[in-house]
Amino acid sequence: MNPTTAISVQNVKRSFRSVKKEEGWRGTLKLLFHPEYIEHHALKGITFSIPRGEFVGLIGANGAGKTTLLKILSGLIPPTSGEARVLGHVPFERSIEFRKEISLVMGQKAQLWWDLPAIEAFDLLRALYQIPNDVYRKRLDELTSLLDVTRLLNTQIRRLSLGERMKMEVIGAIIHLPKVIFLDEPTIGLDVLAAQKLREFLKVHNQKEGATIILTSHNMDDISELCKRIILIKEGAMIFDGDPKKLTSSDECQLRIQLTTEPSLHDLASALSIAESQISKDEEDPTTYRLNIPRSKVAEYFQRLVQHYPVTDIGIQESSLERVIQRIYRE
Repeated sequence: MNPTTAISVQNVKRSFRSVKKEEGWRGTLKLLFHPEYIEHHALKGITFSIPRGEFVGLIGANGAGKTTLLKILSGLIPPTSGEARVLGHVPFERSIEFRKEISLVMGQKAQLWWDLPAIEAFDLLRALYQIPNDVYRKRLDELTSLLDVTRLLNTQIRRLSLGERMKMEVIGAIIHLPKVIFLDEPTIGLDVLAAQKLREFLKVHNQKEGATIILTSHNMDDISELCKRIILIKEGAMIFDGDPKKLTSSDECQLRIQLTTEPSLHDLASALSIAESQISKDEEDPTTYRLNIPRSKVAEYFQRLVQHYPVTDIGIQESSLERVIQRIYRE
């Protein structure tokens, strides 16, 4: 493994088996004596490598395989086939050295001890990671100051708000300065200000400490503000790996139109001779539609539109990463 490479994934696959049960007592008997198994392929041959110090976004719809991939990289589960290495280690071997060099934060799962005040939880982590006391105190002061939670150190974790608890979870995860950090939905449930504060902190930490970070999030603000590279997974397969700006082509824009009628997406797509996946309907106003089209063809599509439907309003917006990802999901 190249010494400048933090993470290497080669043709990693992961499958799960579950038992199929039919209804009624016949189904129960069949389950006991002749069980039928269903195999689910969560990952289908994922390959990529990440240099040290890079901040990468891992995105995909629910069930795409993002969390499964993070669990493999953090050593919680093994791949069914293929090879994954983190800092030269095989993650599932869970060596002491490997565990000291990585960290996993899952936004939907608490990892600190809820009944303890935050300061006592951090003291326990200091002992576990054998951090020198003077180094630990200095680092804790810096982290709590940056995240504005110093005043909450003596409060039980369970009594903190979601945003405050999430900040404490992040501090607990990086108090030992891991070289690789896995963040699974770290801003889930946070208000706008708390999420922005956490993003700013992660950006500074990545630049200052040079930690390699993989972030999964459904919040495209997290991805666009922090990640210069994204890996897009759909149904267990990797369909894009690169600069997110390549997805939001400068030639593409979004045409917002308001009609007096409510045609179906199929009818509107047929009238304009474009793919149905290029059109979305406003959830709040059923007469408003958004078309993702080349900027150079705005006049052409508008001319087709007025030939079929009465238009009451029209506007042009820049195409965002979120809209592009939504279209990829639909396709």
